[in-house]
Amino acid sequence: MSPLSLKPAILSLQYHCYPDAVGGAWKVTHEINKRLVARGHRVVLITCKPENKLKNKEIIDGVEFDRISVEISKDSVRLWRAINKKVKSYLKDEELWFAHVHNPLVGAFALTVKDYRKIPKIYHFHSSWYDEEKINLSEVGKNRISLYIRLNIIRFLEWACYRTSKSILFLSEYTRQRFLDYYPFKKPRTRIIPGGVDTKIFSPSENKDELNLIRSQLGIPEGYKFLLTVRRLEPRMGLDNLIAAVAEIINRNPEIKFKLIIAGKGTLTDKLKSQATLSGVDNFIHFVGFVPDKLLPMYYAAADLFIMPTKFIEGFGIATVEALAAGLPVFGTPVGGTTEILESIDSALIFKGTDSQAMADKIEWFLKNPEPILFLKSICREEALKKYSWDLVTDRFEEELEIVGKNK
Repeated sequence: MSPLSLKPAILSLQYHCYPDAVGGAWKVTHEINKRLVARGHRVVLITCKPENKLKNKEIIDGVEFDRISVEISKDSVRLWRAINKKVKSYLKDEELWFAHVHNPLVGAFALTVKDYRKIPKIYHFHSSWYDEEKINLSEVGKNRISLYIRLNIIRFLEWACYRTSKSILFLSEYTRQRFLDYYPFKKPRTRIIPGGVDTKIFSPSENKDELNLIRSQLGIPEGYKFLLTVRRLEPRMGLDNLIAAVAEIINRNPEIKFKLIIAGKGTLTDKLKSQATLSGVDNFIHFVGFVPDKLLPMYYAAADLFIMPTKFIEGFGIATVEALAAGLPVFGTPVGGTTEILESIDSALIFKGTDSQAMADKIEWFLKNPEPILFLKSICREEALKKYSWDLVTDRFEEELEIVGKNK
């Protein structure tokens, strides 16, 4: 792109990214980035490898990936040097550069580059790193003093990114309010731009044979309801409560006919499988691991109900809108962005709490009386089309680039 181009170049800063790793925040970034490229922007992504078999540099969907090795990414000093070197090399190009920051560690390390401090920066607040680490580190029983030190370092790095950004983007009002409560300094410009979904890929299917084949391959007999959740198997996702809810439903109704499919992988895989076995619900729950992108839309289309059981910190929930786009009703806990998404469809989709009892009560009600919820299938699809297409999300991001560019 020439320096006279009207389209600014984007330096996208992440720790991990899609498709190298799977997660809602990473999917948001990739979907925006590839559409920005299609609209004439140059997008350079500086990121770290989750595994060393990945290439150092490559182009995916037009986005220039520049990756840092696993070994360097685990060493703070070496990571800082690598980020500095890469940022300096790109800012030498005669481009109108903007930074789009998605990770506070990478973003804060880049701030030590003089030329980087001069370019406009937009920070994408997917969630609070401080909040997530506080939950994760508490779960593993980390020493209180080391936990305090680590959390305050994280707080400092996040604040450094916020203070130097011209604009901060949020996926929901929940995340925006969390930021306003957490950040004590003068507030930069803020804007809510929700996550999105490819409404062509994620859509209802009329191919009954294909849907029946998916159900058969997953071991769902004819006449059984197919419940689905797609989650990283991590502490805050609430899958332990969902398994406990299934056990409670079976205890009350031994004859009830349904299967829960849990798609995803994570650090709790073995623990959750053991919980299902010890609870006596192995015949009702099937762990399928990571589901490839090409198969995932068919899982949504074949299911009868999607469940979002998050315990804490749900900034948005890409899986929720993917399900809606497929015409699949969603039951979700009253946590963060999930409430905002589902309330506009029907408040009956929201569990009364995050505990297993609240989930058991509503899921049991659906299994015994599914018609009121299945009636919402077309409304779910319409909501996704109206609010959550990736093209609409990218439109809003380009508007923000223009506003920030005028005020730099």
